[in-house]
Amino acid sequence: MTQRPQPSLEQMRWRDYVLVRGDRFDSFWAERAARDGRRLLLIVGRGFDPRAPLALNRITAAAPACPIDVVALEFKDELAAGSSAQQHAAEANERAFAAAVSGRGTFTSRVIKFRNEKRDSVAARSAANLFADDAMIAGYTDVVVDVSAMPRVVYFPLLSRLIYFHDDLRTRGAAAPNIHVAVSEDPGLDMRIREHGIDEEASYLHPFEGPFNREAMGSQPTVWVPVLGEGRTHQFERMFVLVKPTEVCPVLPSPARDPRRSDNIVMEYQKLLFDEVGIDPRNILYGSELNPFDVYRQVLRTVLHYHSVLGLVGGCRVALSAMCSKVMSLGILLVAYELKPSDVQVGIAHIECQGYDAPADLSIEVEPVGVWLAGECYRKD
Repeated sequence: MTQRPQPSLEQMRWRDYVLVRGDRFDSFWAERAARDGRRLLLIVGRGFDPRAPLALNRITAAAPACPIDVVALEFKDELAAGSSAQQHAAEANERAFAAAVSGRGTFTSRVIKFRNEKRDSVAARSAANLFADDAMIAGYTDVVVDVSAMPRVVYFPLLSRLIYFHDDLRTRGAAAPNIHVAVSEDPGLDMRIREHGIDEEASYLHPFEGPFNREAMGSQPTVWVPVLGEGRTHQFERMFVLVKPTEVCPVLPSPARDPRRSDNIVMEYQKLLFDEVGIDPRNILYGSELNPFDVYRQVLRTVLHYHSVLGLVGGCRVALSAMCSKVMSLGILLVAYELKPSDVQVGIAHIECQGYDAPADLSIEVEPVGVWLAGECYRKD
């Protein structure tokens, strides 16, 4: 029987990393895409968010000679009631995608179905199966997933599948494309776009159900590590009911652009955290609002600590949750992906929304962020 790898802080996969922001995003792609033989695949969300085409526009401007194909994901959810203004904005974004690659690549649209006939959620499996095999990304040197206009239920399983393809191709000695994430980050706009309605019950997100899809787990304690953000108290309550944690270790954004942001979040969640859940203040963790790899390190260290300590008395399960910005949420994804093949029992608890409320004026002040998840920069050979 093959022995599973045992994770450790000394051997963490993303100890070293590549993260670019602002002007460095443009210079990174100008230098990278100028190399001979480069061919990019960009996967974007076809939503109303005005940030949806921005990363594509910056990459095409920085690399005017590089072939780029675009796949736009259209989200079909029978329970989501988008306004006519949102529909018009999504159509305008689609036209912008097609125009950006006109004459230099292809533009195609793919549908992600969110519900089956019984109105049960199938979004995560639909997203994971979007690329059925690695042949669909063959021939590309770089695959970029722009999550600016994607929900977590889509980009978590999608990125997991793409990183897996990369790793499997490398194991077989085949050429593997680099996997990148792009985010057009605007915290002010994020706070103005609110989730409209949430599902009655939370669930564990495919493919990160971990040990939680087993009905009988004995008396093992469960540790919950939720990364908190504003306006998510109802999501917190419903995920708490699902997880039934023995211990809670919330993660707050610090450092952050607003030095008081973590304090404001604690005040918003005060009744839940201290009166109802009764957390120990020493359990509060902090991760950088600007760096998903810092969140990854802090959460991975905590998970491995509980795995080691409670392993002496029968082990534990750890549930992770992201109720935060997309940049921070990537840290949760990296922890879950790295620990998935190990003996550490980790899953991701999630609850889906049923649409978004957005103000009519969606003015934006964006900082582009690029995250290199897998590829040449991490190879030792």
